[in-house]
Amino acid sequence: MPKNDEGRVTASLANKTLEEIDGQRWPTPCCASYIEATTTSLRKKPLGQFTTEDLRIMIAQDIGAEVLKPFALAVLREDPMAEGDYYPGDLLEAALKRWPEDTILQDLATQHG
Repeated sequence: MPKNDEGRVTASLANKTLEEIDGQRWPTPCCASYIEATTTSLRKKPLGQFTTEDLRIMIAQDIGAEVLKPFALAVLREDPMAEGDYYPGDLLEAALKRWPEDTILQDLATQHG
């Protein structure tokens, strides 16, 4: 997707949640692990409010990853070494694992790896 199209996509989805986009309502799990509770909660958060860590978690778990890709690319273009809660570049690493053939991600990794 060309860079300018990504901007339009992110702008049009920034106030929506993954639940609104896919129409699925995940119940709040009663005895959930940290990752289950976090991903369930993030599905209710407007995409424009996602932090680097939010993007990293959801992409690593492959939850709404395709919807979140333009948001992740926007962060990574600004700072390829953007850091969630673990280490510099953890978002890029998660994105590369999810989309290993993506040339934009490969270029970012090559430039900063």
